[in-house]
Amino acid sequence: MANAIRTLVVLDAGLSHDRILGALPDDANVDVVSVVEGMDAAGRALESTDCDALLIACEGYSDRVLYLIESAVNQDGERPVIVLCEGSSNGFVQRVFEAGAEDILILPQPGKAVSFTIQKALARRGGARVRGSDTGRLVVVLGPKGGTGKTLTSTNLAVAMQDAGERVAIVDLDLQFGDIALCMGLPPGKTIYDVAASGHIDAAALDAHMATHVSGVRALLAPSRPDQSSAVSVETVREVYALLRDTYDAVIVDTPPGFTPEVIASIDLATDLVMVGMLDSLSLKNTKLGLETLELMGYDPDHIRLVLNRAHSRVGISTGDVGTVLGRPPDVLVPSDREIPRSVNEGVPIVTTRPQSAAAVAFRRLAGFYTDAEIAEPVAAAGATRGLRVFGRRK
Repeated sequence: MANAIRTLVVLDAGLSHDRILGALPDDANVDVVSVVEGMDAAGRALESTDCDALLIACEGYSDRVLYLIESAVNQDGERPVIVLCEGSSNGFVQRVFEAGAEDILILPQPGKAVSFTIQKALARRGGARVRGSDTGRLVVVLGPKGGTGKTLTSTNLAVAMQDAGERVAIVDLDLQFGDIALCMGLPPGKTIYDVAASGHIDAAALDAHMATHVSGVRALLAPSRPDQSSAVSVETVREVYALLRDTYDAVIVDTPPGFTPEVIASIDLATDLVMVGMLDSLSLKNTKLGLETLELMGYDPDHIRLVLNRAHSRVGISTGDVGTVLGRPPDVLVPSDREIPRSVNEGVPIVTTRPQSAAAVAFRRLAGFYTDAEIAEPVAAAGATRGLRVFGRRK
């Protein structure tokens, strides 16, 4: 194990070695040089142990863990710190990154997932975020606040990219209340729950569990009942992404609000992110926090597109104000259009029902960032984006 990553493991108070034994790496890529219990022992171990990475396991929010992260980073800024946490508090996730940790995983996790995270964290210290160059794009659509139009954006982006000649798959990662099927007019059928419950995932099995939209987009739907969501593990999500990216030019992922373990894993693997917000103070506040969290996670801002939904609503906030609040202007402005809710109710994306509308052109502009398609001028609509020029090219 001469080339293995020497890793020091620290257990916070209340955790035992047995409780995280299954999460400790057991392959030749990671060498667990020592497992210590308690923060006092951790401080001494950091001074006396020659290690390449630090792995900290805790039950949930812990000021002791945050202090240890800061101390470890101050001691050696090149040594990555990874946190294993049994809780999923979004507040703790943000504080962990603020303290200087490289990554966080929500327990339970298989040892191979932890090993991969440690290897990736060490690779980041030596260069850019690891991204597959010979596989399809993974475009993750985010929105820390519910109701901003993530599903609307995801479905229209997928169909617009398919219309531009790409082979596109869409994954509904809102595991409890996903609406991709409704928005795309797809009948109930197999879901990602059935994939997880099958116990075996390969390309053929995954394809058999996917629905086909009239546009040609292939869809992996959310579980039909909220209680089925717990069967879909982060490891299942990772395997699904890997198989889909080997088959499709682009995989679009619609996410639930917030930074759940599945969302964090998706961000970590994404080639591109789309952050969706709206023209109101609550949404802008959450969008700003979301962008700041992505920055703390070390995500490249050049791979983040900002979409402002209902961009021309008269609510006392201008699009110029948005740029001031968020520190960057929106990349795409989706105007209010009463045809949008109608298209959602009919289960047909607006890029199909009204392709010349300003809203449809806005979604095609977003697609243009990921394709070679030319983006047409919008047809002016009452109260919409008259005179707004939009273009899109593959970045």
